[in-house]
Amino acid sequence: MSILSNIRDKAVESFIRKNETVQRFGAIQDVYIDSESRIANVKILLRGESQDTLFRAYYSFEDGDKGTELVFDKLTCDRTWINEALKMFMDGRRLSFPIADYSGETFSGIAGGLAKFFF
Repeated sequence: MSILSNIRDKAVESFIRKNETVQRFGAIQDVYIDSESRIANVKILLRGESQDTLFRAYYSFEDGDKGTELVFDKLTCDRTWINEALKMFMDGRRLSFPIADYSGETFSGIAGGLAKFFF
């Protein structure tokens, strides 16, 4: 794995772990980034639940109006009803987050600074 790939992986993981929307639903237990497939696997202990739920996010990096953006094209879940709700919500939508906007608070530390530089 290259240094650039490691930096990108850390930037995606940092974004997921510190994202306020994700935190509203529960506590992140684990994040695994598959940079070759551009998939982030996230185990979350949802509020009110006793077992982790696995979410999968398909991501890419793209040039946008504000520079490089982290884009999520598809979200899936191992729980059927949540997966169906995600399909309805996404329905051709893409979630885009400019990296520059997250270089301070969300992409913290060295990984965030380097991610901003390399993207």
